[in-house]
Amino acid sequence: MCGIVGQFLYNDEPISMYVPFIRSLSRLMKRRGPDDNGFWSDEKSCAMGFQRLAILDLKPTGHQPILTQDGNYALVFNGEIYNFKEIRDQLEQQGVTFRSSGDSEVVLHALEYWGTAAFQKFNGMFALAFYNVREKKLLLARDHAGIKPLYYLLTKDGLVYASQYDQIINHPWVNRSKIYQPALSLYLKLGYIPAPYAILENTHMVMPGNWLEIDAQGRINKGCFYQMPVWQSTDLSGAEAIEAMDIAIRNAVQRHLISDVPVGVFLSGGVDSPLVASYMRSLSSARITSFSIGSFDPRHDESTQAEAYAKELGLEEVVRKISAEDALGLLDQVVDACGEPFADFSIFPTMMVSRLARRQVKVVLSGDGGDELLWGYVPRMAQVIKQAGNF
Repeated sequence: MCGIVGQFLYNDEPISMYVPFIRSLSRLMKRRGPDDNGFWSDEKSCAMGFQRLAILDLKPTGHQPILTQDGNYALVFNGEIYNFKEIRDQLEQQGVTFRSSGDSEVVLHALEYWGTAAFQKFNGMFALAFYNVREKKLLLARDHAGIKPLYYLLTKDGLVYASQYDQIINHPWVNRSKIYQPALSLYLKLGYIPAPYAILENTHMVMPGNWLEIDAQGRINKGCFYQMPVWQSTDLSGAEAIEAMDIAIRNAVQRHLISDVPVGVFLSGGVDSPLVASYMRSLSSARITSFSIGSFDPRHDESTQAEAYAKELGLEEVVRKISAEDALGLLDQVVDACGEPFADFSIFPTMMVSRLARRQVKVVLSGDGGDELLWGYVPRMAQVIKQAGNF
């Protein structure tokens, strides 16, 4: 999963006085990256922290923060760029040389070479901070769909950014008593707070498909490299529509299988995760393990159906049943993991199945988002649409 944190000053204070805070905030996200951690500062205006979950380039060359060989640019990057090999080929044709085999250094040199135009080339999920040491400019960006979180605090003295909101609110610049009322209203309507809002004043979330750059004078420049398409009619129907969806899902699953470590799959008794698992099975010759959480209450238990799917697909299945008491026992840990207001109780089984999977794999695919894409869970989605019309 990985995580990033950092601070950029545009006043006369030395960054050294804030380094202990950044190091402390970095430790708050250790659950995101237990494999490695790193820290870098220009000892003037910028400090960066990183926690790593090693998925690509497992060698020390995958360590972050990562700098160009001349020391002019620094990067912390959370996520994965699925087409990084193609982008690397383009950069090598321009004379760029690489020291590592992963995607982080590709992102570093792509931003060095193309600037914000590089975002148009990226196919992946990411949150990043890119620092121009000589010009003292900090660039933040978030992926097209907003899969990776990126929060920031903006003040008259500088900017603090982080993967987790609890890192932001634990910085000494934050006044925890100042609730931002529009964000609170959104939370009470939706059960979560959408970008660009955050629950406290002066705190924000980078919008999906957007970037912002701030210079040494505190001037901010913003840009959008991707917007989700609005609804429009289509010429596809019947068999053509089914084929187009088949191609889209297959390509998406294939991209997500790019990894230097084994990949597993979450499996439920529904349609979305078994569909993903079936594509995994057809695309990979490796052993695939599925992980499922069941309930002792037959009204909510899908483990029998999940086991049937696993058997049909030839997966090695791992199933654990949980009780209400098991879930309640995780309450404090769930609250700690969220870091911001969040009202979806599915976080309990998600944490449990994640812990189950972590015993064997570092990466899993799931069906999350599939139901929403096809307007599943009709009562819930209808309520969201109704509430959205009242904003």
